[in-house]
Amino acid sequence: MIKFPSFIDSHCHFLGCGYAKTLLKLDDVHSILDLQSLLKQHLDEPFILGRGWNQESLTEKRFITKQDLDEVSTTIPIVLIRTCGHVISVNSAMIHRMELKNTNLDETSSLENGIFVEDDIHLVYDLLPKPDINQLKKYLLIANDLYLSNGITSVASDDFCIFDIPYENVIKAILESYEENLIQVQITEQVNLPNIEVFKDFIAKGYVNKNYGSFKMGPLKLLSDGSLGGRTAALRLPYNDDTNNSGIKTFTDEKLFELIHMADKEGMDVAIHAIGDAAMDQVINAIIKSLNITHRINHHHAIIHAQLANLDHIKVMKEFHIGAIVQPVFLNSDIPVINERIGERKAESYLFHTMYLNELCVGFSTDAPVENLNPFENIYVAMNRKSIKYPFLDQHLENEAFSLNEALECYLKNNIIYTYESKKPSSNYVMLDKNPYTIDDLSIKDIKILETWIDGICVYKK
Repeated sequence: MIKFPSFIDSHCHFLGCGYAKTLLKLDDVHSILDLQSLLKQHLDEPFILGRGWNQESLTEKRFITKQDLDEVSTTIPIVLIRTCGHVISVNSAMIHRMELKNTNLDETSSLENGIFVEDDIHLVYDLLPKPDINQLKKYLLIANDLYLSNGITSVASDDFCIFDIPYENVIKAILESYEENLIQVQITEQVNLPNIEVFKDFIAKGYVNKNYGSFKMGPLKLLSDGSLGGRTAALRLPYNDDTNNSGIKTFTDEKLFELIHMADKEGMDVAIHAIGDAAMDQVINAIIKSLNITHRINHHHAIIHAQLANLDHIKVMKEFHIGAIVQPVFLNSDIPVINERIGERKAESYLFHTMYLNELCVGFSTDAPVENLNPFENIYVAMNRKSIKYPFLDQHLENEAFSLNEALECYLKNNIIYTYESKKPSSNYVMLDKNPYTIDDLSIKDIKILETWIDGICVYKK
């Protein structure tokens, strides 16, 4: 066995990972017919809820529609969440329950086809069963075991918007879980409160940067656009494969600035989801506008994903000390669609190593459950720029590949500023079955975590 520092995931959905484990798993579905067969096995349930479908993995290469799901049932509500979490497909029974006759939907959503995207997905989430504190603790316990088995002992996590419940219920469930020793993973909360009045309440109650020990309130988390795979990431120019669509900006410039500035003037950092180049423009401009007012120097503002951050964006991010929380493992699913979605613009996409070389603070993460938690799969993609799911496809911009030491720096050292890490990096560790430094690059993904240790205590053993 090889002793190695434990890992830090700088953006994920800890509570959401536990919850996702209780849902119908759709990752391995490869056709609409297979999906329908799987769903028909669950017709004895009062509500069918699944996650993980990706149209690019289906032979039909299209979104799942209401018509597809109605062939399974028109009486049992069916809700299926795309792997990115930015698109949901439902059947007629769910639409009937939603009572959406007079609701204005985003133009990308479709009541006729049962497809909901971005802000509209909350119309679905609002009607999903709401967990109580004990159920939340059950999901946290599941997540804790999952993270420890992957050698991850610290996370920065977006948990407040997993369910349509008061954010203080989530805080209560997490604190009780620590008190009852149900969880050991250290959590920095990426505070996802896009409602201005609710965020004002959070500030007024003294939660900004509040530290409970293993649980700390971190940056304000907002989503400024959607996903590339779901064609909802906000682009300057239309999608190559959908020329009437440039994606979705979740906020107006004014509202995004208001939220960022509310945090910034309180000494609270922001970590903003931005994937498309138009979203990058909007977020960078809002952060700079706020910094020109607050004149904060030692901030740790960051952009999450930054997949279409170009060289100009990176230059400005360096000037204003804006970090990047990135997911090399996204190439695992995205490599098949990059050229289709953005064509020649792919030459300035997923420039994570360029960010690193330009001395941006680059932290690695998985955005789990969007992608697998396994740090060594993430490192493999960072080093090889190849997809594990589609190994026969070419590398994407192989000159953007990281060395092993560089990738580990982004998983260990750089991430500490985005997470709570009370111990020295060497005090929490894992035992590996292979030494990453003595195997070839293509074998990195196969390394197994045998044990995970926190504070001198073995908290996971394979």
